Amino acid sequence: MEPIILKVEESTLEKMKKFYDSQMVPVDDDNLLFRAHAIGCDIIAKMDGTIELHGQNAMQEAKHWSKKIAKELANLTATNDIFPYHHIGTAETGSADYLGPICFVSCYVTEDDVEFLKNLNIEDLSTLSNQEIVYYAKQIKDRLIYSLLILDNSHYNKMVQDGLNQANIKAKLYNQATVNIMQKVKQNVKVKVINQFVSPKTYFNYLKNEVIVVKDFLFENQAEKKYMAVLAAEILSRYAYLQYYANMTKSLKMNLCRGTSAAVDAVAAKIATKYGESMLKKVVKLNFTNTKRVKALLDDK
Repeated sequence: MEPIILKVEESTLEKMKKFYDSQMVPVDDDNLLFRAHAIGCDIIAKMDGTIELHGQNAMQEAKHWSKKIAKELANLTATNDIFPYHHIGTAETGSADYLGPICFVSCYVTEDDVEFLKNLNIEDLSTLSNQEIVYYAKQIKDRLIYSLLILDNSHYNKMVQDGLNQANIKAKLYNQATVNIMQKVKQNVKVKVINQFVSPKTYFNYLKNEVIVVKDFLFENQAEKKYMAVLAAEILSRYAYLQYYANMTKSLKMNLCRGTSAAVDAVAAKIATKYGESMLKKVVKLNFTNTKRVKALLDDK
């Protein structure tokens, strides 16, 4: 594969040095300003402002530094119809629920998979019943390449205790799930999509200390309506959540409920009464305002 060659200004070189700071590799050539290794791409910056990008993800890296290349990629995705090319989509389930884990899925679909998923005729994910989620998940889980990460509440609460907010946690897990799927796919995938939950600048700031960062995401609203990989990831994450939730129900020997309502508070208080307050660290997200209400319920008893 031929390298992509760019000529950039000195100000851009300085920005690149900061951007690739955590991915730098040693150089012993006086003509080179730096070398860096990103996922699927080696970047060589010369003292004269010439940049060489080698590897299967060279195009994606180049778009950060070339308006022309960025425009080409934008034209690829500038359509209101279902995106027809192979791509990666990532989604999660459970971040709005006091009880239960957060399940992250990154999914890769081929052009054939896009057609397959379109033919399932899933018009609105929000209206699907749990039974329908299970049905569709079983249709796709053995066909598609995907990565599933389940963040239980013990680990979630530890991350919050260490100073992370939920958006920060989501950014880390979105990134890791996508890194995992890229390693499974082992080919250049130009388009990678997530539903936007923070600005791109904030998202990447959350990942500034990560060793490997996927830096070419498309951040979209209601991405599942246009990108079948996001739709599939959403279904598979909800399916994983339902399985975990069923196991929690069986393990705790009581009916649970989702969301953050007063009914959820009552269930959490019942769990604490039956198993001790320490159990809450394992089954709820302690940084939710529900926790204060649950403690009030326990104090009233």
